[in-house]
Parts: sequence; C-alpha cells; structure tokens
Amino acid sequence: MTTTPSPAGARPGPKRRRKRAPKLRATGKRFIISVIGEDRYVQQRAARQIARGKPLLLVHTMGKVGSTSVAASLKARGIKRTMTMYQPHFLSDEGIAFAEQLAIGRAGGWEKLSRKGRAGYLRNRLLNKELKRLRANGGRVKAITIVRDPLATNLSGLFHNYRWWPAELKAQCNPPTADCLAAVERYFLDHYTHDVPDTWLDMEVKAVYGIDVFAEPFDPARGYAIYRNEFADVLLLKLEMMNQCAAAAIGDFLGLENFVLQESNVADDKEYADIYAAFRREIALPPAYLDRMYASRLAQRFYSPDEIAAFRRKWSAVRIAEPG
Repeated sequence: MTTTPSPAGARPGPKRRRKRAPKLRATGKRFIISVIGEDRYVQQRAARQIARGKPLLLVHTMGKVGSTSVAASLKARGIKRTMTMYQPHFLSDEGIAFAEQLAIGRAGGWEKLSRKGRAGYLRNRLLNKELKRLRANGGRVKAITIVRDPLATNLSGLFHNYRWWPAELKAQCNPPTADCLAAVERYFLDHYTHDVPDTWLDMEVKAVYGIDVFAEPFDPARGYAIYRNEFADVLLLKLEMMNQCAAAAIGDFLGLENFVLQESNVADDKEYADIYAAFRREIALPPAYLDRMYASRLAQRFYSPDEIAAFRRKWSAVRIAEPG
C-alpha cells in the first residue's frame, strides 16, 4: 500500500500532534523555570492543583507506616477523579519546621536538597495555608492516618535514611557481619529520633485537624476508627490489621466498595535490603528500650496487651525476618 505525502504546509495529523505535545510541554516548562525559577514554578503548579475545587483528601501519616500502599491503592481506584489527594508527612507549623530543618541539615543546604524533596516541602507549605483557610471559612477536609508498632516504625525509618548513615558504618556493613549489626544497633540507639511515633499524632493530627485521638475511643480488635469534628473527618488505621480491615474502613470512610490494598515501597526492594533483613533476624534490643517503646501512649492506646507482648518477643529474641 502506498501513502501519499502530505502537501507542503499541511497541518500534521492527530497522531503526530499527540507525539509532539509532550516535547512542547517539556520545552515550555523549561522556559518558564528559566524565567521564574524552579521553586516558584513548583509553588505555582501546586497552588493550581489545590485550587481546582475538588474535595481534599490527605493520606497524612508519619513515615514508614504503609501510607504509600494506601495512596497507591486509592489512586488505582480512581479517587483522583473526584478528590484532590496528597500524601504528606508534616503539615503543621511545627512539623514543617522540624522536617525541613532535619532535611536541610542532612543535605547541607536548601539548594542541595533533591528537586523532589524541595517540591514536597513547598507543596506542604501551601497545603498548610489551604487547611488554615478552609478551617477559617467553614470548609471540610478528609484525612487518613496510620499507626504502627512504634519500634518497627523507628527501625524502618533508620534504614529508610540509609543514605545518611556515616560512610564508615556503610563500609563496615558490606557484607552485614555480626560486627556490622552491632554497630548499626549502637548507631540506632544513640542517634535516632525515637519519640516521633509518640509525638506525631499530637504534632500533626491534633494541631492540624483539632482531633485528639488519644482522648477518643479505639478498639484494637477492630483495627480502625473514624473521628469527626466540624472541620475534619479522620480515619485512623492500624497497619498490622490493614489486610483485614482496609476494605471495611475505606468503605465506611469514602464509600468505596470492594477496596483492594496494593503492596508497594517494600524494604526488600531497597539497596539496604540485606542489612535490614539480617538486622531484623539477629538483633535483640535492650529491655529498657523495649520498655520505652511499649509504655508509650501510642502503644498503650492502639494495641492490646497481647499485641504488645508479641512485639516485645519479636524484638527481644532471635527471630525469622518478616517483610518490612
């Protein structure tokens, strides 16, 4: 079959225009950034997204509690067709200051943060302002938050921040010998910010939405609760029961039927997977540290005595590694 070439000056066909569109958008984006700067471009783009008028849904959690799986599962169900969804960790004034100070200190300056990191912090500042505006004007917001065994949360956070480990510690852990694991344990106990699981709910949920989850009832056997006030609806899920309760919880909260939770962001896929697996399998943490974690308000409010006893056994004796 022969094709007749397009006459000179003819407009390109639909397929060719579709192929050109991404290149044109990329060129336009680079030009705008060159004129106004990348940070300002990110702020303006985020502001347009927030101002679209759709109801706001925030998967607003501390780090390393399964929020990526929840957000990805909601996205797969098409939630963004009806709601504007974001997945922040810190939105309060105090939380944003804490997160930015920590990140800038590690990176050595704002300009040394990754493009994605800067974009996230700038977006969170805008969300902070938008939430204050909504609250002042009688608007409403929906938020999903998650709790997890506080010790497991901290250990996952330690390895998530692997790139910030001292170079000598990384070198000692290639491969992960017994001496390496002992050094990682010392580093964890001496340098990690251990109280975030117990302070985050006050810093973020109470401060941003006006809901004190520690003053509200929670049934550990049910695995979730929905809290409401004049400004916000907040769904709190327990990570350890997510497979059992996510469908019912999301159905109650968002009216989505047959919700299916998709697994993502698994530690087994990361560069630190071998060290993480060996650490979880071999290390028995000190009783005093276990006492500190499981006497916390978070552990006592959201977990039963039997669950806490199981956590203590898990971290105080030799055990088989589980997926992180």
